[in-house]
Parts: sequence; C-alpha cells; structure tokens
Amino acid sequence: MATVIMPDDIVSTLPLFPNAVQGNVDALLMEWMNADRIRAAGLSPSPSLLVYGAPGTGKTSLALWLAQQLGRPVVLARLDGLISSFLGTTARNLGTLFAFANRYDCVLVLDEFDAIAKVRDDPNEVGEIKRVVNALLQNMDVRVGLGVTIALTNHEALLDPAIWRRFEVQLAIPKPAFEQRVQIALRSLDDAGENARAEAHLLSWVAEGLSGAELRTLATKYRKRRLFLEAAAVPPAVTVAQVAESTSVHIRDDVLDILRLDEARQMRPLHAAGLSYTDLAYLFSVSTKTVQRRVTEE
Repeated sequence: MATVIMPDDIVSTLPLFPNAVQGNVDALLMEWMNADRIRAAGLSPSPSLLVYGAPGTGKTSLALWLAQQLGRPVVLARLDGLISSFLGTTARNLGTLFAFANRYDCVLVLDEFDAIAKVRDDPNEVGEIKRVVNALLQNMDVRVGLGVTIALTNHEALLDPAIWRRFEVQLAIPKPAFEQRVQIALRSLDDAGENARAEAHLLSWVAEGLSGAELRTLATKYRKRRLFLEAAAVPPAVTVAQVAESTSVHIRDDVLDILRLDEARQMRPLHAAGLSYTDLAYLFSVSTKTVQRRVTEE
C-alpha cells in the first residue's frame, strides 16, 4: 500500500528550478521548519502541498528532499495502487493509508494523485469515484495538524475543484529553461571544466522542450559513449548527433534536421544558439579560425 522511508535512508538532491519556483520552495521549507513559531503567533503552518507538472520535472525528488530537510520519515504511496474493482474497497484502502500516516510525525507523499482525486462530475467515471473523492477529502481534513501532506500529479486538469481548495500551497514545476538545462547537463557529465561546459551547452540546446530527467538520460548516454572515443578521432558534436538520433527521448524535428547537416553547415545555427567559436572548435575538433570562416561564409 505504501513505502516507508526513514530520514537517514532518503537519497534525494534538490532539482534545479527557476528562481521563482525555488523561492517558493525555500519559503515553504522555512515555514515548515518554524511551525512552532507560526503557531505561537496565532497562525497555522501550511498543512499540505500540491506539486504538478510534466513527468520528469523533479516532483518526487522535491517531495523527498523536503522530507529530508525536515528530518521526518516519508510514507510514499502511489494512489493508483490503492484502486480496487470491488465496491468500497478503494475508499477503505485510502482510509487505512491515512490512519497509518496519522499515527506518526511523517511526510505523507501521494504520488499519481490524479488516479483518485478526479473530477466528480466526469461523465466517464462511475459513482464509485465520487465516493472515493469524498473519502479523500474527509481524510485530508482529518489529517490537518497531524503531519505534512504532499500530493504529486502529472495531470492537474483532472483534479476535482474541491481538491485544489485543500492545498494552501500549489506549486507548478515547469520544464527547465536553458540555464537550468546547462546545469543539469554539467551535473550529469560530472565535470566543471571548460570543455564540459561546451558539451553541456550543446546538449542543452538539443534538449529544448525536454524534462530534466530526459536531459539526464541524454547526457548520461553521451558520457558513456565518450569513454571509448578519442576526441580528435570522433568530435564531440558527432557523438551528440548520434545520441540524439538513437535515444528514446523525443528530440524536436528541427533540432534533428540541423544535427543531420554536414559539419560546416551545422556551425552557423549552433553559433546563433550561443555557442562560441572556442566551444565549436572543441566540439568539432577544428581550429577557431576554421569555425570563424564557416560561420561567416555565405
């Protein structure tokens, strides 16, 4: 029904977020870590957090990291695993989960939240889901003051309006912007040198529109291939193009079209994307003079 993770066993790194998102994370953590001071002022700390966004944007990692910072165990439940075809069983499973979590000072993480918290007037759903949503609302009301609850969903549009009102803090996690992608790629490459930054810049350009998890997959695959190659023999840009063509991650067609061009014709759009002459010289294993000529020639 759920996995219990003790504080010392939580392994999670805070994902790289835009400043606005990071500011909200910092403020919420400060609130939770100073709950007694807030209560002393006659106020109530936020009891719950709803995190939503595309798959691979770091929602689960964020929830685990917050619990780690609070020094509390995690009760991690995938709500799609609580669903039963037997009448009333899903609501009972939900009640059992909350009753267990409410006995401890823990962080209850509800993954795949939309599996249960669906809109109750959806014509495609049977009456059972309405009873389940009502049971969820009641259990969340009972849990207020007993611990922190974090819900995660990739499909926020499916949530019942009453569910939204149960979460004082609602945090949208966007796909990473370019600078976040560069930092994610650098982490995956495990190197902070100038050459790694050129590689990270190119991988981040290729990963436009991808999630952080998809970029890590791309960067890790690139890193593994480079372990067996000499840079002079196979330029890094060639390896990036090969990885982009062979990965399960969906790379944009316009990006693939550029990567399929010959070396000389790739340099101009890549330079326009922000890669310097020095970066391109390393990535294509040529001199900066050669890069300059190819970028500027008609």
